Amino acid sequence: MRNDNNRGFGVIFENAIDILLNLVALMMAYLLATPIIQPTNILPDSPRLMTTVFVVVVLQSLVFLAFNVYKPIPFIKTGQALTAIFKVNLIYYLIVETFIALMFDSQDTHFVLLWMLFSAILSTAILLFKKRMIIRFIKFFRRGQYNLRRAIIVGDNTASAQDFLRQVSDDTASGMMVIGYVGDKISPEEVACPKLGAFKELAAILDEHKPTDVIFAIDAYDKRHLIRLVNLCDDRCIKVYFLPVIYGFFKSARQIEPIGSLPIINAHSTPLDNRFNAFLKRLVDILGSLALIILTSPIMLVAAIGVKISSPGPILFKQTRVGKMGKPFSMYKFRSMRVNVESDEAWSNEEDSRKTKFGAFIRKTSIDELPQLFNVLFGSMSLVGPRPEIPHFVEYFKERIPLYMVKHYVKPGMTGLAQIRGLRGDTSIEDRIHADIEYIENWSLGMDIMILLKTPFKAINKAEKYVAPEEDEGMEANNAPEVGTETEAETVAVDAPEETNAPTPEELCELVAEDSGAKEGGLRILYCASVISHINNFHLPYIERLRSEGHTVKIMARGDGADYNVPFEKKFFSAANGACRAEIKKIIEREKFDVIILNTSLAAFHIRFALPKKDRPRVINIVHGYLFSENTGFIKRTLLLMVEKLVASRTDAIIVMNEDDRKIAEKNKLCLGKVYNSHGMGASVREIKSQPAALRRELLCQDRFVMAFVGELSGRKNQAFLIKALNDVKEKIPNAVLWLVGDGTEREKLEGLAGEIDLSSSVFFLGQREDACDLMRACDLYVSASMIEGMPFNIIEAMGCGKTVLASRVKGHTDLIEEGVTGFMFKYGNTREFVEKVVGIHEGRLKVDSGDVLDRYAMYANERVFDETYKVIKETIFDEQCAE
Repeated sequence: MRNDNNRGFGVIFENAIDILLNLVALMMAYLLATPIIQPTNILPDSPRLMTTVFVVVVLQSLVFLAFNVYKPIPFIKTGQALTAIFKVNLIYYLIVETFIALMFDSQDTHFVLLWMLFSAILSTAILLFKKRMIIRFIKFFRRGQYNLRRAIIVGDNTASAQDFLRQVSDDTASGMMVIGYVGDKISPEEVACPKLGAFKELAAILDEHKPTDVIFAIDAYDKRHLIRLVNLCDDRCIKVYFLPVIYGFFKSARQIEPIGSLPIINAHSTPLDNRFNAFLKRLVDILGSLALIILTSPIMLVAAIGVKISSPGPILFKQTRVGKMGKPFSMYKFRSMRVNVESDEAWSNEEDSRKTKFGAFIRKTSIDELPQLFNVLFGSMSLVGPRPEIPHFVEYFKERIPLYMVKHYVKPGMTGLAQIRGLRGDTSIEDRIHADIEYIENWSLGMDIMILLKTPFKAINKAEKYVAPEEDEGMEANNAPEVGTETEAETVAVDAPEETNAPTPEELCELVAEDSGAKEGGLRILYCASVISHINNFHLPYIERLRSEGHTVKIMARGDGADYNVPFEKKFFSAANGACRAEIKKIIEREKFDVIILNTSLAAFHIRFALPKKDRPRVINIVHGYLFSENTGFIKRTLLLMVEKLVASRTDAIIVMNEDDRKIAEKNKLCLGKVYNSHGMGASVREIKSQPAALRRELLCQDRFVMAFVGELSGRKNQAFLIKALNDVKEKIPNAVLWLVGDGTEREKLEGLAGEIDLSSSVFFLGQREDACDLMRACDLYVSASMIEGMPFNIIEAMGCGKTVLASRVKGHTDLIEEGVTGFMFKYGNTREFVEKVVGIHEGRLKVDSGDVLDRYAMYANERVFDETYKVIKETIFDEQCAE
């Protein structure tokens, strides 16, 4: 159990650091302010300066303690911690600005105000950065299985237990590890963790496993028995938590509010219930709307003239909308249609004949929305929030869409999370409501700013177009909205009735193929990678299969044998790669490919970046392992993720090879469509050419314990760790040696490392070998210390050779290796754990069944994977609805 005294020490330690950082911020601010306004009495050697600094820093420290800025959070949320610092610092410096200025002579007032302003900015920036680094360190620490809270679930609520397990497993930095569950009714098959026993055995289970936390997931249980179970935990000083049966009604943390002596849960508590948050949002609305009214006034003047000239009637369109807490208000827009009487109950579709040409233009560019800035200024709307709807349709949707009315807990907005996600026009109303609820429950000032910054890039309404006037049929007032129609305010979509003449799957496939630009003889496909060897090693069978089905497949890569030999360089942003992009763009525009299939991160980025913005081919990215993960350095990880996000809008589908990459792609929305799973590109074990005993004699290793690794010698493969760890292994196993089969840029460095620690005779650099599989068969243990993997075919091959595998616990490895069943794993970079497991395998204490290992190999072998992966590739090409 973790000691809360350590938490208290941590608070004092962090507060002391903040005092030093705030002192630095004050002195830096003084140096910045002095050249702008020269102080009269507050000079560097003045006692008044030192007194001011002391008072400001000490009071700030006390305020941070009083406002619980350092309060430990069971599950660290970066946003919460950073928001707390920002708010407290803002309040504190507003007060300090007022009071300290009164302490000085009038000639120094302006200097002090400027000094404190700079101090507030620098202090907030430094403290936010410090807090973010601390949280990242703690999360990194927790991912390494350190400082974890060990929890047991008690209860028979299967759904609650499963959801809790899913939340903990999805967040590797949560700080909690579930070691098992206790219950009478749930079977081990229903919950993905070990069953430790029944309710009556709880006391013994607590004594044996010594958890730090117990999570009760109980639907209904006799109060007397429940109290007894809780007392068993209390007697052992184990913290107790309850999963409410009604947790499904809400999605985020909720307030516990006291009614007398009874605690009740506020199921719809939101961040904007906090008065300071509400004040801050309102302040931003007032200042922001005033600024935008001034900036857009020329545009609004031109729009007003255009509306007046385009058709008779008023300039502004006034309509009743439903606002906060369901109260109606009048919303204003520039009129884009001819005057009609159906606006409160009729919907207009994108080809509505009531639109004027000028009206279609201002709707397409969202200029018609600008008068809503006055709604924001006067308080009926906000700059950011759920879009408001007509009362008629609110009544319709609230009966049909779950949680629809939750959006009315806050003011409606001119823009919102749903809008920047493209949920406008003919899109699902359920998806919009989910986005609105996500915004309401997770509101922060930073989220508002992010939405506002992204809104201009989403302002163009591509669905808008003008058609010649026709007879206006309108819409019955009592009818439900049809798909593809919209109100004056926005477009809303609902489920349409099923068509009786819907195309068959075969017809749909033909339509998709036609739409993708298929020509006679099949599609024109461009298959890409950084180097031709990658294509040769993994993709030739798939390319040949596509060609056999009538598709034209061209290869783009660096190296002889490629149809387009593009000289990519390994340096991601080199000038040479910039020149490659220009050449790639010419090739793609000239050849008119229908589909581009990408492989390797470098080629995938530069080719997508070179694509034309309009009429581009369909793009499939086959991810052999994202290079950003928990073991990648922060700067490199951030940069690579940013690069991938930059071209996500030019990626139609993604194929990943491990579960972690799937989560990364889906969480960060790295493509426009679906993320597909495969078991890799396949691997096969070559036939025996040299007998293991003969190879060991050839290498003078007959009586040695041989560890082997096959692959490129690179920093990512981390052979340096294996060499250093071998030094510790030899203390326990003196005859241990390491075979490194392969070549690469790190070879010279690794040879030097082996020489430095006097292991030159124990590390064998065997270079590229045709008999790699035979060398695997000849070793005693196959090892890998990789930093990151996609789907490591070398480990698959080692399994196919029947070898015991010991590998780092990183993505790619974790999909292949089940601890103690198909192999063993150690924490990435942990020499002690690596050595302990090598010794255990050597002594025979750690064993795996060769049948289980070969079964796992069979799941990823060519014989099974080829057809499966080829089917996935075809699905991505023709869309998932056309799967074979």
